[in-house]
Amino acid sequence: MAFLSLVATAEALLISATHAKRRKMQREQLLMGNSPGSCSLPFLDEHMRQRTAGASRLEIFAAAKLAEACRQVVQLRLFEYVLLHVMRTGLKRRKKLVLTNGRVSL
Repeated sequence: MAFLSLVATAEALLISATHAKRRKMQREQLLMGNSPGSCSLPFLDEHMRQRTAGASRLEIFAAAKLAEACRQVVQLRLFEYVLLHVMRTGLKRRKKLVLTNGRVSL
């Protein structure tokens, strides 16, 4: 009887581990933009397709390569640090503006 419970436990662990691994791979593909149609907004996609209908092959190629590079850059830790720096400098500038003028105008 104990052997059967060990086999059932091992099977449950195996199924759980494979499911977790599959979800992790799907998440990575979504974030890297490798899964076609995974993150799609059909109305906006169609609207932008119509707006860019006259694009040349060179423009299409350049846009595809630039989008690929942007996806890779966003995955870097450096990008997070750059965003943090921009946010902090913006907050410092805003505080300085409040201290000098006494009020904030947007």
